[in-house]
Amino acid sequence: MEIDLNRSSEIGSVGPHLRIYELATMTPQVKEIIMRRAREDISGAKHEILPIINDVRTRGDEAILDYLERFDGIRLTREELVVSPEDIREAYEKTDSDVLEAIKQQIELSRRFHEAQFQSINTQWEVETTPGVRLGQKKTPIESAGLYVPGGTAPYPTVMQILAVPAKIAGVERIVGITPPRGKNYEVIVAANEAGVDEVYRVGGVAAIAALAYGTETIKAVDKIVGPGNKFVTAAKLSVFGDVGIDMPAGPSEILILADEEANPAFCAGDILAACEHDPNAAGVLVTWDRRIAQETQEEVIKQASSLTRQEIVNQSLVRYSAIILVSNKEEAVKFANEYAPEHLEIMTKDAEDLAKGINNAGSIFLGNYASKALGDYATGANHVLPTAGGARAFSPIGVETFMKTSEIQHVTREGLKYLASIMKPIVQVEGLDAHWNSVERRLQ
Repeated sequence: MEIDLNRSSEIGSVGPHLRIYELATMTPQVKEIIMRRAREDISGAKHEILPIINDVRTRGDEAILDYLERFDGIRLTREELVVSPEDIREAYEKTDSDVLEAIKQQIELSRRFHEAQFQSINTQWEVETTPGVRLGQKKTPIESAGLYVPGGTAPYPTVMQILAVPAKIAGVERIVGITPPRGKNYEVIVAANEAGVDEVYRVGGVAAIAALAYGTETIKAVDKIVGPGNKFVTAAKLSVFGDVGIDMPAGPSEILILADEEANPAFCAGDILAACEHDPNAAGVLVTWDRRIAQETQEEVIKQASSLTRQEIVNQSLVRYSAIILVSNKEEAVKFANEYAPEHLEIMTKDAEDLAKGINNAGSIFLGNYASKALGDYATGANHVLPTAGGARAFSPIGVETFMKTSEIQHVTREGLKYLASIMKPIVQVEGLDAHWNSVERRLQ
């Protein structure tokens, strides 16, 4: 669903570009579209992807090869689905030395961040809740993980490494990378190898998710699928959840910017466009209580967009789910941000750190005029695979714990048994589960 181009609360009219709205006069319908953004598209995509998933479950590799030809326009053999050692050697030979060095630096920063994250995890603990009863937990890595790396319109070596690094640090035994066969994907293959991925396959879209979830003759199923994708990939992940673990809804990219009178409109516009170039269903939203910032950002969007190479995608994204929203004050801005629950939240205000204290729902928070969302995507080392479409209300960024699971541990002595039985007996009588009481009474005797 696209936002109506003739909305009464609109202040400026700029063709297929970013529009300004007053929050106080915005219609409920318009606000709902901005708030829901790509969720509407993902829900609608579910009925389209189920036949593909079922076909891959039934026909395996044969179905995958057919969908590669249908959706990617490429015919591979079963052997070519697998990235071989020869392919890896070729990838290193064909990757520019500066690009290779940048990938290595990315991975080093990612490792520093995620190793610190791992050190903060209490992998095993225990507490005595009453004499004779000791309870605890231990965290262990999942055995296998599938890393989905999108690549229909561009290669994403950065996504490959930022998924693989925490998986490796968590101790995942089998790490599988899977990405659409866009050309030779040299940089993605190199990033996978540098980050320690064990297997890489040339499959994309819904078929890739189905293969990771259910397995084929060539691709063995995994325990958990992680990684971002378009609305069809996200719908596929949600559809296979339960048969396999998934990380979160990580669909089309989005950014929300909170800006005061001291923000730089050129920076605001540039960051909105950086989000919008990912996908036609991406979203870039500026929230400000300064009318000048709103209007100058609008002008900057028009100016900067004219020189971008992915203008068609950018323009679609701008008119679907993007907007500039004028609020009354910073308190109203923070309230809107928490309701929106953005994937990326930039705070370009003179009191950015104080304002951030009021933020409860956001995937990754960037503070100050120089903290661009694009830096987080490429270079800081923090994980940039984040919950989208409001998922930040309940989900966290990809991290080391994404690739771990928790088991409870319960020690009970005879002393503990007697005490717990006294609590259990009257409740069992209410619930009528006498076999439960029998199993305890046997021990008491």
